[in-house]
Amino acid sequence: MALEKVSGSSRRGTKAKISLRKSGSIGINSVALDEYFDEDEEFAEVWYDDETNELGITGKEEETEDSYKITRSNSGGTIAPSSFLKAEQLIPEITTQYEPFTKRHGSVELVMADLDDPIGTHGSRDEEDELPEKTEITKEQAETAGVEVEAKPEAEQ
Repeated sequence: MALEKVSGSSRRGTKAKISLRKSGSIGINSVALDEYFDEDEEFAEVWYDDETNELGITGKEEETEDSYKITRSNSGGTIAPSSFLKAEQLIPEITTQYEPFTKRHGSVELVMADLDDPIGTHGSRDEEDELPEKTEITKEQAETAGVEVEAKPEAEQ
C-alpha cells in the first residue's frame, strides 16, 4: 500500500465510547455525545454503583449543585469529576474505554459504563518510557516519502 494522507473525518470513529482518563476526567467521544446527550445539555451529573462497579452519567441543561460542566470539542466531550474519581480510586493507570449503555434509576435515565468490561485502552502509562513498536515499511515506500534508505548488511537481513 502506498503512503496516503488520512482525512480528518477518519478520526471520528463509528463506535460510541466513554473513557476514564488517566488525567482524572471522563471522556465521551463524539459518537456517544451525539447519541446519548442533547446539544443543550451543558452539564452532567455523575453516578457510581460500587456494588456493580458501574459509572453513570446524566445530562442536564442547567447547572445543579451536583453537576459538572461538559466541555465540548469536535472530538467529543469531557467531564472532570477528578476529586470524586480519585476518592473512589477510579483513575486508571492508562486511559480505558467502555461501551456505553442506558439504564433507568427511578425516573432518571443514565448513560452507563461497566467498569469491569473495558473495550480498549488509549495511550500509555506515565511511568513507562517504552518506545512505540517499530513499524517497518518497504524501501519503495520510504523513497516515495522522500526518505533515504541504506541497505542492511547481509548478516541482518
